[in-house]
Formats: sequence, C-alpha cells, structure tokens
Amino acid sequence: MKHILIITVFILFIPLASAQKKMTLTLEDVIHLTQAQSLQSFLIKNYYLGDYWQYRSFKANYLPSISLTSKLFSYNNSSSLRYNSNSKSEEFVRTENLSSDATLSVNQKVGFTGGTLYLNSDLGRIQNYGDEGYVQFSSKPVRLGYSQNLFGFNALKWERKLEPVKFEQAQKEYVQSVESMNIMAISNFFQFVLAKQHTKTAEYNYYQTDTLLQIAQKRFVLGSITKDELLDLKLNKNNNSIRLQEAKLNLRKTKESLLSFLMLPKELEINIVLPNQIPQLQINAQVALNEALKNNPEMLKNEISIAVAEKDVAKTKADNRFSANLGVNVGLTKNDGSYDYAKKAASDGALKEVYKSKFDEYQVVNVNVNVPILDWGRGKGYYQMAKSKQQIAEIAAQQALQQFEQNAVTQVLEFNLQKEKVASAALSDTLASESYALTITRFRRGTADVLKLVSSQNAKDNAVVKYISALSQYWYSYFGIRKLTLFDFQQNKPIEVDFDELVNTPKN
Repeated sequence: MKHILIITVFILFIPLASAQKKMTLTLEDVIHLTQAQSLQSFLIKNYYLGDYWQYRSFKANYLPSISLTSKLFSYNNSSSLRYNSNSKSEEFVRTENLSSDATLSVNQKVGFTGGTLYLNSDLGRIQNYGDEGYVQFSSKPVRLGYSQNLFGFNALKWERKLEPVKFEQAQKEYVQSVESMNIMAISNFFQFVLAKQHTKTAEYNYYQTDTLLQIAQKRFVLGSITKDELLDLKLNKNNNSIRLQEAKLNLRKTKESLLSFLMLPKELEINIVLPNQIPQLQINAQVALNEALKNNPEMLKNEISIAVAEKDVAKTKADNRFSANLGVNVGLTKNDGSYDYAKKAASDGALKEVYKSKFDEYQVVNVNVNVPILDWGRGKGYYQMAKSKQQIAEIAAQQALQQFEQNAVTQVLEFNLQKEKVASAALSDTLASESYALTITRFRRGTADVLKLVSSQNAKDNAVVKYISALSQYWYSYFGIRKLTLFDFQQNKPIEVDFDELVNTPKN
C-alpha cells in the first residue's frame, strides 16, 4: 500500500514538476517510477500478458466447445455417372439440385485418454429440379460420438503436464524481469550521481586551483617556490579545465539517459539524494540458496527441458509400434420426401416431419489400424536419438543446477562483504577530504609544495568516487540477490506480485 501511494504521488507530481522543471529523486523514488511508467515496465508486462493468454488458450482447449458449421447452398446442374438397375449399366444422368445443410456440435477433449467426446445435431435439405421435382429433408437430431487413438501418443497428456509449469515459469520470469529492471534503474541512477560528482569535483578543483595559482605566483615572486612548481600548477589548472568540460558533457548524457529511462521530460532539472544509509543486512547463504532453488525460474526451465525430452521419447516410441484409431457414434436419424420410381411420382418432405417420432437408429463404428512391418530401422533410429537427447537434457540440468548453486553461494558471500566496503570507502573519503583541507592550509602557509597539493587533490577526488562506487555496488549486489532468489530480505518474505491486478489493469 505504501508503494502504491508513493507511485501515485509521483505520477500526480510529474505534471507539476514539468511546469517547475525541477524534481528531487532518491534511489527508492527512481525504482518506483521505473516500475510505474518506464518503457521497460510496459514491455515486460506485455511479454507476461502474451504468456498469460497462451495459458488461457490452453485451458480453454479443455472446456466444451460449441460450433455451428453450415453449407448455405450448393447448386449443381451437371451430368454424373450412375448405375441403372433396369438396364444394369452405368449411364450419365443429368441432375439439377440445390442443397444445404447445417451441423451444431459440442466437443469435449478428454485429457486422460487423449480422445474427443462430441454431441452433434445435423439437418440437411435438397431440392431436386426436373419434370418431377421434389424437396427432401434429412435430420440426425442427436448423435453422440467418441474418437480415440488407441496405443498411440497422447499429446493432451503432455500438454497438461507441461503448460502449467511453463505458465509458472512465465510468472517467475516476470518477477525476475522486474528485478532486472530495478537493476537498470540503479545503474542509471548511480551513473548520473557519478557524473554529477565528477562535475562538482571538476568545478571545485578548477576554481580552487585558480585561487591557489594566484597565491603561487606571489610566492614565486618572493622566491619561495620554483618555476617548475608554478608551471605544474598551471598545467594542473589547464587539466582541470579540460576535465570540467568533459564532466559537463558526460553529466548531460547521463541525465538524458536517466530521464529517458523514467519517461520524464528532458527539460526537467533533477536533484539526486544519495542513499548514504544502507540496510544492515547479513544474508545467510543457505537460506538464500534454498529460496533460489524454490523460486528461480531457471529450476523450472531445467524441469521443462527434461519433460520435453521425455515427451519426444514417448512420441517416437508410440510412432514405432502398433496403433489404432477408434471412432464410435450413435444417434437418431430420419428422412422425409422421396421419389417413387415405380409410380414415377414425387412427394415433398416437410421440415417438421424429420423431428417427429419414429426415428431410425444410427450407429457407426470404425477401427483403423497401423502396423509397422518393415522400416529398415528408421523408427528405432528416431527412438535412440530421442533417448540420447533425453540423457543429454538430464546431464545438462544436473550441471546447470550444480553451477547455479555455486554461483548463488558466491553471490551471497560477495554481498555480505559490501557493507564493510561501503564503510571503508566512507572513512577513506572523510580522511582524504580532511587531508586535502590540511594540505591547502599548509600550501597557503608555504609548508607544502605543489606536488603534495596535486597528490592530495587526486586522493580526495578518487576517494569520493570510490565511495559512490561502493554504494552503487552494494545496491547492485543486493538487487542481484533479489533477482536470483525472488526474495525480499529486508521484509523477510518472497517478492509478491498481484498478477490478477496486472492482467486487469486497463491499457492507456
């Protein structure tokens, strides 16, 4: 709820910020804005929605489907070969008729067996033209049937096994993508922070060197410093001028990159608040490994690869043996309308009559078999190839798991060192700043030379950059572990996403 409130506040604040052209952002603000409105957030959401609708389509395949198919009309005026029972010979007979039919079907897949159960209702009409034209109706009010592949490959069974796992993988990959997006936000944030610090340092050093150069010139007149030292100080000022121009250019690039990433106006002026306080976290490597094995989509990816290989083995095995297709359907049927060849008289049928008792019974049973006799070892070769791929998939999954566990433990151990590195870098920054301040004082008094001044300045500049880098590395490392484990160690709970809300969020 807190995160939603923060995001809402920032979204409402954006138009105001655009008008004022100023905004203050913390690292947490940047992460929330990234999740709320960045292009990357839009992309990963729509990637997930693609997987979601694919899974919905899979589930819909196992629900009853209703369809209506119809041949609206078919007109035929041609000669066709027919047998004449009177002359006992084949003759070309001229026919002219208009026919139409319709079928209403209800189908239900049976995942356990791989068959299909269906219920149909058929209606047909034909109008024969000629000297004795007549209309005939035919109906099958109810026809219940079942089709089944006996002893063959059951594709439905494997779909039911694989698709739910694929969808679970898609959900976990979405959460992982959000964490990857957070890492991108952290990268853009700290690149801008470093660029701003470089610009600030370059400005300070340039103007400070200019002031110290004026002092050095007076001391040179008095003979307290050499010409070499004076020239070194002038060179340092010139170098600081170049660094300042480069820093300003880099600052502009990183600012535009951050604003573009957050989908904020390019003319917006932003002020960054550095996260000097970091969580005092010490992550247990075994706990992190357990969460990674439970939550990381890579585990499901390995499971799917093995299952797909097993499916291919089952298919090649089924294709290489005796198989049969069974089709059974029973129902009722009735015709109305006929031509009496003896009396040479025709009678039209009526639609209502084909839905009245008594009906004729309708039964159809068919069994088709396929028996491989000789294929010169082709089927066996396909089977052995599938078995080999299955073994490769299993070995690859074992190796991937071993490597994953090693990387997970190493990543946690590296993170646990980051807190000390930040503290050490902060201390170095403080000491370097104090040392530089003392060196300037000594230089003003004439007790420190230019070489010592430049060395102290460089140490100060490097120390603050290392401190910011240590901060950024801490957050990179922490969110890297979140991405690995899909677990929030600050809240001590798995990272949760309301997927129902994600799917039902209206499009802009």
